Amino acid sequence: MKKRPNVTVSSFGFNSIKVSWEAEEIVEKGHLNVCYNFSFGFSDKPLKKLQWIKMTNENDHKIKLHMHPQVVGSVSNGLCDSNLRIKFQSKPAKFIYTAPPVYITNVSCILFRITSLNCSWDFRTNAPQDTNYSFALRLNLKWVFCTHYLKRHKKNVGCYMEDVFWEYSDGGYPDKITIGFFSDSNNFSKTFQPEAVEILTPPRNIQVLSKNGDIIIQWYPPLSIAITRSEDEMTSTYDYGKERTFKYEIHVVENKSKHIFRRINNTLKHEQIFTDLTKDKQYYIQIRARHTHQSTKMWGEWSTPVFINKDKNVFPEWILIVIVPAFFATLAFYFCKRYMKKLLATQIPYPSRNIKLFLHMNGSNDIGAQATIGTQIEQSVPLSDIEIVRTTGD
Repeated sequence: MKKRPNVTVSSFGFNSIKVSWEAEEIVEKGHLNVCYNFSFGFSDKPLKKLQWIKMTNENDHKIKLHMHPQVVGSVSNGLCDSNLRIKFQSKPAKFIYTAPPVYITNVSCILFRITSLNCSWDFRTNAPQDTNYSFALRLNLKWVFCTHYLKRHKKNVGCYMEDVFWEYSDGGYPDKITIGFFSDSNNFSKTFQPEAVEILTPPRNIQVLSKNGDIIIQWYPPLSIAITRSEDEMTSTYDYGKERTFKYEIHVVENKSKHIFRRINNTLKHEQIFTDLTKDKQYYIQIRARHTHQSTKMWGEWSTPVFINKDKNVFPEWILIVIVPAFFATLAFYFCKRYMKKLLATQIPYPSRNIKLFLHMNGSNDIGAQATIGTQIEQSVPLSDIEIVRTTGD
């Protein structure tokens, strides 16, 4: 009844193709209208099937290739009711388009500090030795090329772009991030949702409140590229009625032991009440955030510690570590000095006359001792008391 449409595939703009077809004229039947069933997919991913498309004057469809090596699809014409449900259709006309080879893989990007972007990629093993790519970011309908590359073996394998989104001039931030790769053989692009690649800054204005003995922690959401900035400065126009934009992780740490007292994961609120914190202990709290977007896997940065019960008079541990040992050391030094002085002041008694005579007669090698002893002998022993004996040979 119906013939297959004639399908043609042609390049269209940057990294895109256009699929167009001509169909046999079909006479509308009653309440049925002419429509087309167009479906396509990439050879390295599951088939993506589109809805029935009511016939218009333009019988074509544009496809962004991104980094996919091949596109496969089909087109059939038919008759649909008012709800675009097919009633009659022709056999599908299939098409295949093979893109120029792409020699890089594992492309990943991180958006941080709201305005800066860091991307990296690897080269495939079959890449020619002289293959290299230039990197660019799409801003304000133009390409901004990288000026700070990370290189490996003289090839570009990464790019760092600082404060690049300050260049955005429409008073807000983009709802998607498009990066491009350029070489002599081919060009292609890749698109990210900002929420999927952003590392959030810490939550802001964390406050500690006390009410009826309970501790209440409140904070403002972090600044984010997904939140429109004000015209005069980088302040959030966050609508607190949409607090589920972010998830939060909270750590309550006991300051003395540094042990995590409480860990709260994936809360959607921007307030937390604690009823069981010990009043005579010090704690500190840290909070980080992430997007609730389903493709988001990265947590943001931790906030600086905010202390709880900071003004409590807790006996400082350093006194026990420093003062007490110093006290005992001073006490020991005092007693040592006192008894050493007494010991040094005690006079050594003179040896008896017999000991002096014995040392003198045995010829001590200590000349100083002999002189001293001799002097003492001369002073204390008169010559008349010593019997001199001469020995003569027989």
